[in-house]
Amino acid sequence: MPSGGAKAPKASKGPRSIAGASTKSKASWFSFRSSRSRQQVVQENGLGITERFFYKTAPNKQQVLMCIMLRVRLPEQSPSITPERIVDLLKIAQAKHYRLSSWVDHESLGAIPFAERASDLPVSYRFLERIADNWMDIYMDEINTNFDTDDVTRPLWRSTIIVPKEWMPAPDSECFKKQTPLVAAHQTAFDYPIKYDRSPNPQLGLSIPTSAPGASYFDIMCTFHHCLGDGLSMLAFGRTFLEAADAAHINSLDLKLGEIPVSKDPPPVLDNLFNPNVFEVLPTAIGMAAKTLGKKKGKLGHSDESNVDLPVQSDHLQLPATPAPSSSSGTSTPEPNRQTPSATPDISVGPTLRINPGRGFTNVRFMHFNSEFTSTLRKKSKAEKTTIAAVLVVAALTACRCVFVHSAKRDGKDVKKTVPNSQGWVLTNSIRHILPQSKLLEGGDRETDEALKVFGGYAGSVSNNNLKLTDDSHIWDRCRSVKRGILTSFKASIQRMKVANYAYRHPKLWEMAEKRIDLSKLSRSFSVEVANLGAWEYPCAPPDAPSTDERCRLDFFGGGLNSSFEGSRGLFSLGIITFGGNMNIFVCYDVKSVTVDEAEVFFKAFSECLRRMSDSKKSATVQEMMI
Repeated sequence: MPSGGAKAPKASKGPRSIAGASTKSKASWFSFRSSRSRQQVVQENGLGITERFFYKTAPNKQQVLMCIMLRVRLPEQSPSITPERIVDLLKIAQAKHYRLSSWVDHESLGAIPFAERASDLPVSYRFLERIADNWMDIYMDEINTNFDTDDVTRPLWRSTIIVPKEWMPAPDSECFKKQTPLVAAHQTAFDYPIKYDRSPNPQLGLSIPTSAPGASYFDIMCTFHHCLGDGLSMLAFGRTFLEAADAAHINSLDLKLGEIPVSKDPPPVLDNLFNPNVFEVLPTAIGMAAKTLGKKKGKLGHSDESNVDLPVQSDHLQLPATPAPSSSSGTSTPEPNRQTPSATPDISVGPTLRINPGRGFTNVRFMHFNSEFTSTLRKKSKAEKTTIAAVLVVAALTACRCVFVHSAKRDGKDVKKTVPNSQGWVLTNSIRHILPQSKLLEGGDRETDEALKVFGGYAGSVSNNNLKLTDDSHIWDRCRSVKRGILTSFKASIQRMKVANYAYRHPKLWEMAEKRIDLSKLSRSFSVEVANLGAWEYPCAPPDAPSTDERCRLDFFGGGLNSSFEGSRGLFSLGIITFGGNMNIFVCYDVKSVTVDEAEVFFKAFSECLRRMSDSKKSATVQEMMI
């Protein structure tokens, strides 16, 4: 057991506020005020029911991982920063989040704090030298590499910091020695090399903004096991880190980490807010069973390998030699070797990747839409009585239709017979407004609402597996249809949560459900899965802030969920974050299911569809939006 650890507290026998301070209950159809005594289904510091599924991923399967990337430019008052100080800032942010400061007990599945003070917290980090645009390769390394859940000396999140050569930790420094390598010394060959188009592309959305020449900045990527929290949790940590990134913290001689307490308040567990009876869950349970056990639509993509075991070590494999540390840069990570396949000269191959037994097959494309375009698109969607979330879903579905047409023509198939006239979509949503500490239902400010700062699992989803989308469909009508579906997401998410809650409270029923449900059957059963984390003000200085502003600037950002785990529902998964009107979209897909040419069609078709929709007529058709 790690030092500073404590025994997991037992579940409370009586009802109490799991948020700590007492709060008023919210009266609504889902009210958790009940005449029945509400028993906690898991201990208050434990993982929720869905999070336990994520945690128990088999060792030879891809875990569910999420990763956020931040490009942090220093203020003029701080021309440089030491690697030790970046680690200090990570610890300050980590200390504010209970689950990030804890290890997960295998038996109780409770999160137990490592320490009482920020100075004693373990942080998994590594520093890499910035070489051209190698951050793209590194991001894909991060989102594809599993955590060791058996190692209780480390939290289930990690950071990779990419810095210029002169900021690298000295090889003999404590900061260098405490780095956590991402990949084991013994590795196996990667059978599916990552490929993507890196040629300059002026098309809207496909050009990534860069920092000004000579700017002092670093890229930081934080990867989290999904059992700890949801997408908004990832964003909450990023906001916490950026709030501490200013000249005062960077230039301070002593941040006094020994005086900063580690959070002792576990995040509220939504499952403990409910104790449903059979009549509440029966209708939803029947519908879920029919969808789960009934006849399935064919999976999208070129293979059905999400449930195939990841490569494992064997004695007969020829393992590559481990590279020696570089004395010049202080890092043991070699510069990527790039090759260009003769069949596709415009596509460059990423590094010769190697994997341990927990390596996935997710590729990522990074897209950027500036605030001027985003504002235009938002105004247009409002004029058409729909939402930006619905527009993004329909644009992604339209891009998928372009992919299907492209594939049919490439393979010499009949387009009319091959391309589907309906597609499925999934949209994740937040249900944090029902947390006891939230003021959102009372008109509170979402920028400062405490429920939106918590690191925990509070996401639901809504889906439609049969949305009609043909060449003749009116694009804005399709958006309004998706909007109506999104409006039902909250109730649907709560109902599904109650079903799981009821089953979990009845061990025999839960055991039967675990045996019957095969998450791999859900893999790529929808065209797209969209996670829109919403629009926010910058939690630090915006890129164009005046020089007198002593906060760090955020030049680029984004995040996403990997696509290689069992149950990854979308052929393409879109993670969307908007700061100050600038919208960045990280598109993830499994390289075993989507070919390079198909992926490029999707990216170009998606960005072009958004451009055309921003200036389209009311009666515009899907075909008019396609490339």
